[in-house]
Amino acid sequence: MSDDAAATPADEGYSLIEVIVATGFMLMVLMMVAGGLSLIYSDFNRADELGNARDQIGNSFRRLDKELRYATWVKAGGPPGRPYYLKYATTTDCRQLVFKDHTLTLSKWAPASTTAGAPTTIATDLTAIEGIDPFTVYEPGQQPYATPNSEASGIGAGVGSEYELEHYQIRLRFLGQVGRTSLPLDVLFTAQNTTRNTPENNPCANGGLS
Repeated sequence: MSDDAAATPADEGYSLIEVIVATGFMLMVLMMVAGGLSLIYSDFNRADELGNARDQIGNSFRRLDKELRYATWVKAGGPPGRPYYLKYATTTDCRQLVFKDHTLTLSKWAPASTTAGAPTTIATDLTAIEGIDPFTVYEPGQQPYATPNSEASGIGAGVGSEYELEHYQIRLRFLGQVGRTSLPLDVLFTAQNTTRNTPENNPCANGGLS
């Protein structure tokens, strides 16, 4: 054997322990990267679901704006033992919103009739907010916004103790569910064709639910 061959170290490669340590380190790095990507996609999907929920719920209730704005009479009712409902009269017919089985429907009928027509779906995947009726009617003369701690706190709250409503107002409150996203819905409509002199009784009161 030459002196050069004796001076060259043998190529022994990596030991099993070194391979295990290196593999474990790479797994840790990959898990951190995967966790970060998962969090990013989760936030992105949640934001996308929230946008879709807002659009769907907004579109569903936007169609009610004109009807309720020009209603000439309104009345809300519901449990115990019955679905929540909101009756209202327009210049042409009677209409009723019914909340049942997480679905909001609308039906119509002529004032001379008592039988509501086939309901059409306004929105689905809705949930009532615990302790709050989905339909609330504020009458002329009431002061629902007198103090920040009033029932209507958050919508015109604290406008003053002397402020009284001159028209009926209808407040709809639900939770909308789209995927994993739950979006609160709180909408207030003013029935501009109502006044303090609007009769409490109306032919539309005889139709639909009661």
